[in-house]
Amino acid sequence: MKVLYLETSALLAWLFNETAAEEAVDKMNQADLIVTSELLRVETCRALLRAERNKLITTDQYQLMLNAFMENLKGWFRMSMDLFVVDRSSEGFHIEPVRSLDAIHLATALEYKKLYPELTVLSFDKRILANLQELGLE
Repeated sequence: MKVLYLETSALLAWLFNETAAEEAVDKMNQADLIVTSELLRVETCRALLRAERNKLITTDQYQLMLNAFMENLKGWFRMSMDLFVVDRSSEGFHIEPVRSLDAIHLATALEYKKLYPELTVLSFDKRILANLQELGLE
């Protein structure tokens, strides 16, 4: 079974049709199960709001993108920030600096790895990517 941890940078690449959008969509479509953090919802909604308020997208585009995101989100498993995630996020990582929100994604992915040993992570964030191999994640 292909289990994919979806990190916000990959999701935003898809929503904003960035250069890596096709890769993100391909990997998401290949996954049997997509898992993520509740943080993804906060970061994505905030990014869409920022883009709309800064006139990078229209209000209609904002609504279309938000609807597409929320519809897809229904099919993904989301983990809240429990004590294990908070504790691990608060510790150091192999390659620092790691921003707080990135640490939450990494810690959440590690928790999912306990449930799904075959887990892979989809991210385009350099800080997250730098730490994946050291953490035993792809």
